[in-house]
Amino acid sequence: MKTPLSGASSDERSLRIDVSVVTSPLGKPVVSKTKYVEYTNRGFWAYDVALDIFLKHLIDAAEASGQAKTGWLSSAIESWRMACIPDYGLTLDAGWSAVQQQAFIALAEQASARLANRTSIPAEEIVNWRVLDDLHIFPRGEKEVLTAPVVELGRAIIALVSGELSEAPNGKTWLYGTPTGRQTL
Repeated sequence: MKTPLSGASSDERSLRIDVSVVTSPLGKPVVSKTKYVEYTNRGFWAYDVALDIFLKHLIDAAEASGQAKTGWLSSAIESWRMACIPDYGLTLDAGWSAVQQQAFIALAEQASARLANRTSIPAEEIVNWRVLDDLHIFPRGEKEVLTAPVVELGRAIIALVSGELSEAPNGKTWLYGTPTGRQTL
C-alpha cells in the first residue's frame, strides 16, 4: 500500500523526485527512487541515481588501488555492485577494522574528488556504465546528472563511516543526493 509523503513542505512536494513510502511485507518502510545507506545501525536515504553514480566511482577507485584483490575489499566491491541493483540499499560492513575503515574513507574521498572535477555527467555516458553483469545505471530520464549532489552524498557516506554524520532534525531522516541537495524526510 503506497502512502504519499505527508507533512512535506511545498519545497519538498515540488522536488522532481516522486518520493512515496511503501510498506514491505516485513512491515519496514521502503521509499521509492531512494535507497537506504547504513553503517553500524545508523544511516540515511539516498536518491538512487546519485548513489549508483557514487558507487560506480567508488568501485573504479577501489579497482585501481593496490588492495583490490584483498579479501575485504574484493567483498566490499561486490557488495557495492549489488547495491546498484534497483531497490537494494547499501549496507557497509560494520566489521571493518580501523585500517579497513581508513582505506574505505580514502577510496570514497578519491571517488568524491573525481566527481567534483566535473559539473555534470551526460546521461549518454551514465547509461553506458556497466556495474554488474548487464546492469547499467538508469538516470531516470534526466539528460544529465549534476555532480555536486553526488559529491555531497559521498561526503555524507564518509561522515557516516567516520562517526561524524550529524543527526537529522528530531523526527526526520536525511535524504542525500537529490538534484537540489540534502533534504529531510
